[in-house]
Amino acid sequence: EIQKISKNDFYNLIYENIERFFEIIDKPDVIIVKSMYSHSFIKSFRNITFDWGMSSDPEWIPLYNSCVDYHRLHDNYPNAYVKQKFHGFYHHGWLKKNQVLFNKFKPIFNLKNFLGGFPKNKFIYNKPSDGIIARILVHHYPIGGGYQAEHVDPVGNHALVQTLVIASEYGHDFESGGVYLNDGKKKLFIDQYTEIGDMIVMSPKYKHGVAEIDKNKDYLWNENSGRWIIMPILLFSDYKKFNAKKPSQTY
Repeated sequence: EIQKISKNDFYNLIYENIERFFEIIDKPDVIIVKSMYSHSFIKSFRNITFDWGMSSDPEWIPLYNSCVDYHRLHDNYPNAYVKQKFHGFYHHGWLKKNQVLFNKFKPIFNLKNFLGGFPKNKFIYNKPSDGIIARILVHHYPIGGGYQAEHVDPVGNHALVQTLVIASEYGHDFESGGVYLNDGKKKLFIDQYTEIGDMIVMSPKYKHGVAEIDKNKDYLWNENSGRWIIMPILLFSDYKKFNAKKPSQTY
């Protein structure tokens, strides 16, 4: 089921009734936090991100201390852990130029820390050599078939919950496909219940994916349409000593 709640009620649930929160997402139910961010802020961030992608070349940079912000075209790369077609954008918390952006999303990082039993602001400004780092991902799934295969994400005390901030409008930016949760009996499609600025909250341990976006239309990377999502995440860097676990495709 889908439970829609206000931002204040969501914070109260997390910080005052954590057991109830885990009961909800372990059913598994999906929580939609209404107006987690303003429509204008999210749309502006999306437009700036799109312009960045159109004005510079895509590349991939491993998550070491030398890593800078970058964007990458995921186009069914054969060695990927999960098959996917989307334009990914990667922002990093230890870079001073990102301080304003990460302060904006700090409440999400801090609720992840609280759920994992970590102190406030833990990991947010870590460098990759520290192990766990904070990253803000933006995924653009183009119309014409952008997708992500069904998978489960690694779970750890730093990653007990999946948080997806909506940056596109179902029915306007795209009309079919989108994110779903698979409980083993059925697929629960979620995007049609959201608006720009809402946040989807669900458990990362259950199967989920992104069904093809408007698969019968022309496939175009260079249009600011399709499905957009913003994900503040905590993850291990690529240094071998941390033995980072990766997402696992389920079919």
